[in-house]
Amino acid sequence: MDLDSCTNSSNVSSRTAMSPGRLHRVVRRESGRTTLDTENEVVARNRADHQLDVTQWLLQAADDPARARAEWQTMDVALLRCGVQFSAIRVPAHVVFAAARSEDRTGVDDYLEAALFGGPVFLDRQSGRYYCLVRAEPCTPWRVPDTACLVAGSYLGVPHPSIDSSRYLARSFWCVPPDRPQAVCQVDAVAQMVNLGRFRLAAEKEQSGA
Repeated sequence: MDLDSCTNSSNVSSRTAMSPGRLHRVVRRESGRTTLDTENEVVARNRADHQLDVTQWLLQAADDPARARAEWQTMDVALLRCGVQFSAIRVPAHVVFAAARSEDRTGVDDYLEAALFGGPVFLDRQSGRYYCLVRAEPCTPWRVPDTACLVAGSYLGVPHPSIDSSRYLARSFWCVPPDRPQAVCQVDAVAQMVNLGRFRLAAEKEQSGA
């Protein structure tokens, strides 16, 4: 499956553990005694709740939700329509690495979470592109070289919410997973991150005399 495409063009180009948020111990009273659920139980319960909510939200962008579910089950990636629940800004990996000043997976993930204020981002390892989910409205204006804003008329291969950066062999995974339905990145924050990366790349090129 090609991971992002636009219905207005014949060109088709390739396109994160669900974050449970803050972890809280749950106090439960049984037979007059106070017991604490284990942290693993809390994580598992929160993870399942978040994944279900986010999955339902993402499926609203599918032309055929049943087919999208099947694609997630067989390929881990489902083809969803941009401009319905979200749009997406596509950024080359080398630009993100330059902005983060790191190519370490954990380091880049941490940078993206901070720079984009927790907005959802996933990576397609095969194409070497990051996808930042933003609001469904058009990215106006978006004219940043080497990047694109995928809006209505575009389709995007989106990984299942359970697939995160711990899945080292996954073709596509969430670097920063959506922590709730309708959670998106701020377009201005994405633009600042991209421009920082491009600035650092240009500075490195100038210093090397290339």
